[in-house]
Amino acid sequence: MAVPAHITTLNLNGKFQMNKSLSDSPDDMLSAQGVGWIKRKAMGAASITVTITHSKNNAGVETLSLVQVVSGGDPAEPEEKTLDWEEKTKEIKLFGGPCVTRSKRVSLDEVQESYLKEGWSADTLEHGCILVHLAYEGKHGWKTEQTWGIGEVNGERRHVRRIALTGTKGEKLYNRIVYDYLGEN
Repeated sequence: MAVPAHITTLNLNGKFQMNKSLSDSPDDMLSAQGVGWIKRKAMGAASITVTITHSKNNAGVETLSLVQVVSGGDPAEPEEKTLDWEEKTKEIKLFGGPCVTRSKRVSLDEVQESYLKEGWSADTLEHGCILVHLAYEGKHGWKTEQTWGIGEVNGERRHVRRIALTGTKGEKLYNRIVYDYLGEN
């Protein structure tokens, strides 16, 4: 389901479910991130729902609180993204260790990777997107740059995440995740 007009990168409050038919397959990217075959196949079969609470903290800085639930599994630990570009380290079981992450709001002119700039709605172009950097330094070292916002998909406004992964040998992989809007949290 498309997102209503009041959902923008200034207000991502809502519940969203990954739309597999509109999203790219995550298999190649997860493989490059060192996720084993059995886990990748289980994830490919699962339904993923994320609830986002978009607010400002006491210092007036934007925050995104995310709770992701994988069908048939326990909800993941809540994740906080403070849009201040400060590095934070988080243990991510899927990747087998700690990852460094940072996030901020940016104009698409500030985004270097052309793939990450494609397909956005007029309001995302106006208000900017959420830029998320995630890096893992373990055995399968890699990094991703992600842009989150409202995209135009088949003529409808959708919550979209575009991902550019750089592997340990400099290889590049690209992925787009498209979500259905399920309503308010």
